[in-house]
Amino acid sequence: MINFIPELLFPIILYAETHYKFKGIYSRLYKKEPEIIADAPFRVEPGQPVPILLLVKDGHRFPVIFDSVTIKLKTKTGEEFSKNYQINTRIENQKYWHRIIYFEPQKDLRGLVQFDVEFKINVAGKIKIYRNDNYRISSHCPLDVLLTDEPLPRFENWYYGDFHYHSSYTEDQVEFGAPLEATAQIARALGLNFFAVTDHSYDLDDREDSFIENDSKIPKWFKMRKEVDHLNANLENFVVLPGEEVSAGNCRNRNVHLLIINNKHFFPGKGDSAEQWLKTKPCLSIDQILEKLNHQAIAIAGHPEMKVPFLQRLLIRRGKWQWQDYLSSRLEGFQVWNGELDETFRNGTGTWIKLLLAGKKLNLIAGNDAHGNFNRFRQIGFPFFTFRELSSQIFGNMRTGVKVGNKFNQSNLIDEVKNRHILVTNGPIVELSLRNENGDLANIGDEIQGKQFDLLIKAKSTSEFGKIKFVKSFVGDLTKKEEIEYQIIKQFETPYFFKFNRQLSRLPKNAYLRLEVFAEKKNGELTKCLTNPVWIKS
Repeated sequence: MINFIPELLFPIILYAETHYKFKGIYSRLYKKEPEIIADAPFRVEPGQPVPILLLVKDGHRFPVIFDSVTIKLKTKTGEEFSKNYQINTRIENQKYWHRIIYFEPQKDLRGLVQFDVEFKINVAGKIKIYRNDNYRISSHCPLDVLLTDEPLPRFENWYYGDFHYHSSYTEDQVEFGAPLEATAQIARALGLNFFAVTDHSYDLDDREDSFIENDSKIPKWFKMRKEVDHLNANLENFVVLPGEEVSAGNCRNRNVHLLIINNKHFFPGKGDSAEQWLKTKPCLSIDQILEKLNHQAIAIAGHPEMKVPFLQRLLIRRGKWQWQDYLSSRLEGFQVWNGELDETFRNGTGTWIKLLLAGKKLNLIAGNDAHGNFNRFRQIGFPFFTFRELSSQIFGNMRTGVKVGNKFNQSNLIDEVKNRHILVTNGPIVELSLRNENGDLANIGDEIQGKQFDLLIKAKSTSEFGKIKFVKSFVGDLTKKEEIEYQIIKQFETPYFFKFNRQLSRLPKNAYLRLEVFAEKKNGELTKCLTNPVWIKS
């Protein structure tokens, strides 16, 4: 028996599926039309056209003729530009239909602008006009897009990506994501070089024509892998990493989320799917999954320090990661960032530091857990009746940086993640190196031996993310099991670039050194970057 668990159990952050309802129960959200959504990246790199995504879901159930779309751009000063595009497409046999229209702003136009996407459709002979989406009770607000002056701050060989993303292969009674091809195009426009598609394990085992029935042959899993391979073969200097978000059992046999990237085989996990009442036991434990990983796969603890609501603990056996769960040698990543600078980030950073002091070399990982949601997320509130919209957990907002010295491709990207050449940021970037008395050089994630070291730091920001406010270095003493703030730098010759070189003294014999850099926007908001450590051996 399939059941529906309301948003009290699941904080849904995604495109809203409005067609599922119980027989005999009124739905304020339901209408006999497909969901139609316009979306766009929250920022675009300099000189790039703005990709406007038009997405139609469930056209196979509710056929429409997509007649035309008018895209209107409005600047802060009140100037308006618009352009009409003829679509003239009948959508009747496709569950997902999408098209990206590249809107070319004026060459000298910069800053925050608003897009209104007005589309005309024909539903059963009736012409209807909607703005930005056709949800019954949404705000239909414009899409805010930053036309940037400068690209994302980065140093040579650093590549940015989002390690936690849900595509259209995540689909159930209340949610769905965006197509992979569209996601890749939008990712490139906003400055990303890769993303990991981590659709729910309990969605990837569904029948292609039904999100409430399973198929033991897992056609959705194989279809996703085939599409990822096709994209990687045809996209230049861009990588899509195949994966899944597995609902796995922790040491207390409660459901937690484990991101499995680049594994050849599927892992089932439906303990917290709410597909069947009382069937909440995890399919596999964390250890059982990690034991079966392929050599080139990466396992990441998914938002492990996120607070679990009481009803989730009670009804779907949802739990938190425990200390014992982190200790497997095959676990390589810890997602400290899940789209927001909130309690999850603060608790996650604290636990990650404790693990470092215990000698566990876990990668920092940032992701956003976005389901599409390139500009804002649209969310079902109380099932069938309310609707919410927020600007958090947006695709690409929190980024993982990976340094790839050789040719940038899927294999080399995986190798450098395993080498721990990683930082996380929502703005600036900082690079860290240590040189010992013999001239040997170690970068972020490396290990180095010696008695005397020179510390080399480079930091960069842009006006988009604010002036550099301070750079902090932290030393972790692995013998005393404590981390101290080693140095804080607050004076900079230029506001957006910093370079520093000094000799270190009195470092512990067995230790690590890591950096944090903070920048401050004009409105006082802080952006930050955290690095993996350099490990020091006597």
